[in-house]
Amino acid sequence: MPFKTSYNAALGQPAFNLAGVDTVARVAIGRIERGFDDLLGEGEFIYLPGVAGTLAGDHVVFDLLPGAATTARSTAGTAANTGFPTAVALVPVPLGSFGWFQISGVAIVNVVAGTVAGRAHLSATPGQLASAATAGAQLLGARLSSAAGVPAAGQAYLTLTRPAVQSQIA
Repeated sequence: MPFKTSYNAALGQPAFNLAGVDTVARVAIGRIERGFDDLLGEGEFIYLPGVAGTLAGDHVVFDLLPGAATTARSTAGTAANTGFPTAVALVPVPLGSFGWFQISGVAIVNVVAGTVAGRAHLSATPGQLASAATAGAQLLGARLSSAAGVPAAGQAYLTLTRPAVQSQIA
């Protein structure tokens, strides 16, 4: 992803690399920073542990349990009705590593074939979203801004405002 940081070194703020993958945590897990892209605009990013098989654009759920934070590629079968907060991987962040995931702004997300603009739902495919309704799998605080294929095959634009998976209603 082409996001850039907007840090001010004169104020003593260290630079960080949104596309970087760390083998040891460089900042606190759960730290949130801002960045921007010339096309996609501003966004917020959270520092999380990696997960096996993650690809750039994968949708993930995470838990910031102190001392045992976890990240998982989202699926309707494992994350529906959980209320977990969600994010989008900027780059592949393997298990045992750490990196930045997008939680607000416009992200490029992996989607299943046939996805249309509108409500975003978890799918049965790990890390990919869908527009087809699945009970308990709607993302609150996220909307698919484009259909599959825009900006590229297998991807769509997703507008995020610190989303979470729908939690059980009753």
